[in-house]
Amino acid sequence: MFKIVELTEQNESNYLNQVAQLEEIVLEQMKKDGRDGQLFITGKEDISSYIHSKDNTVVVATDTNDRVIAATYITQGQMPFTYNDITKYFKYGPDYQNYIRSSYDSDLFYYKDLLDVYRCKLQAFAFARDQVMSEHSEFKDFSDFINHELYENGFHEKSELREKINQYMSQYIAEHFSEDIQDKYEKFYWITANDIAAYFGRDVSYASGDIEDYEKYLSSQYAEFLQNGPLTIYEEPSFDISKYYSANTKNSIELDTYITSPDSRSSGIARIIVFEGIKKHMQKHFANPENTEIYLCSTLHRDNLSSKYVSEFFGLRDSLFVNRRQHRDREVHICKISREEAPQYLSDISDKLAVLYEYNPSGKTISDDTKKHVLQEQLDYEEAEFDRLTRARTLGQGFKGNLKFIDSKSKKIEKLEEKLKNLTNQISSSHYSELDDITSKPNNPNVDYQNKEGEDYGEL
Repeated sequence: MFKIVELTEQNESNYLNQVAQLEEIVLEQMKKDGRDGQLFITGKEDISSYIHSKDNTVVVATDTNDRVIAATYITQGQMPFTYNDITKYFKYGPDYQNYIRSSYDSDLFYYKDLLDVYRCKLQAFAFARDQVMSEHSEFKDFSDFINHELYENGFHEKSELREKINQYMSQYIAEHFSEDIQDKYEKFYWITANDIAAYFGRDVSYASGDIEDYEKYLSSQYAEFLQNGPLTIYEEPSFDISKYYSANTKNSIELDTYITSPDSRSSGIARIIVFEGIKKHMQKHFANPENTEIYLCSTLHRDNLSSKYVSEFFGLRDSLFVNRRQHRDREVHICKISREEAPQYLSDISDKLAVLYEYNPSGKTISDDTKKHVLQEQLDYEEAEFDRLTRARTLGQGFKGNLKFIDSKSKKIEKLEEKLKNLTNQISSSHYSELDDITSKPNNPNVDYQNKEGEDYGEL
């Protein structure tokens, strides 16, 4: 029996410390299991900032003693090109630049926008550089700061310089320019003075200190950041990456973290609280009639199969394997959902939760055909994953915890086959199954979920 609660400023004091403690407990358990490096905790201060933000959501599950047993953070609206911006991996390299150029009817308009945005970026950079230097008077100049970061941090994604420069630049662009310029700022982010010179057939004067500093900054990103690995994509994508070119921090939801207590592990709880967060963000996003699509994103350690299964449960099947941070390779997962697809997507996920985990707070009636479809779909997924893990072990390319996951997959397959068999027999004999009774009850006594306004979400 558990209750689902969205954390707010009003109830934060009841749960914040528990969530932060749960992070520590989960981290320590993962280390004991030999899974060190698969989780980096968010911390009490940042969790609180999520609670207070209008763009982020923290949802927890509590037991009968009001003890937090699971938590998830769903984030949206981060600053472009900062550490949390997953979408940047899908807007990278010459293919993306060619895509942007092909969207213009005339090279004249393309060159004009390119030059205009470069000038805006210089203004934003001057502001960001001055902000950073005012916070770090121990450095004699900006070049000294760059050299320090390259030496100390290798300019990885969360290095102080790179994160703050990108944050302050994005902040300046958002506060001083139109949405049109903000959009173009993302499209032309990687354009340099050398690109400008090549397009216009003449050198760009470095007389301006702003240009010189900015080019040093970009060259550091290219030379140290791009060439040395932190934006390396290790494997050729097996999907059409161009369908994610329009993803950005405004129209993307990140499944930031989902953790469950080691003494009450349940994949169902993780999926349930993530769903409630996703549902809230999607409903809010599409309440604006101008929003035509939304992207779901996540990052996870390649060995962290538990997180992989949660992400793929929600359709995040396309992924890139990247060096997201120095010595911290990650898989970045993504999927795209249009406005037209969103109602059916939410309905399908709620059906899966009802059939597989008995989560049906709205009392939604689930047909026998739907139950059979959900069970068969999940069975196909578990069998495919079982085969993949078995092959990986045979080839010596398995993940940590490989044997454990193979065993758990085998057990899940047996249970799903048994449920399917029982359901098929009960349908043919016109009797209601125990599964029917569970998923069709008007109220599930084991679940109590309320949103920030204190109202039930109700049927989708």
